[in-house]
Amino acid sequence: MAWSTSDRRSRLPADWQAIRRRVQVRAHGRCQAQVHAPGCDGRGTECDHIQPGDDHSLTNLQMLSHACHTAKTQAEAAARNRRDAALRKRPAETHPGRL
Repeated sequence: MAWSTSDRRSRLPADWQAIRRRVQVRAHGRCQAQVHAPGCDGRGTECDHIQPGDDHSLTNLQMLSHACHTAKTQAEAAARNRRDAALRKRPAETHPGRL
């Protein structure tokens, strides 16, 4: 989702820039992805929430390259879509005359 259509920015804490800077310094400007995506240049330019949601604690934040952040976001969206699709599936009904 693009920033222009997201409400994410309004949910960030007032000191977000300071938090983001602390994460960037801790990472020494490097991408902290466990597995790097194709196109990763190794530079951590985007602050990412390890566990999705609004937990802005330093333990839940990491710096990722644009390529790694995009890949992680797409993987999370695909997993969410699969989970939601499974929830929409109705269980198979047994025949009413079957015991």
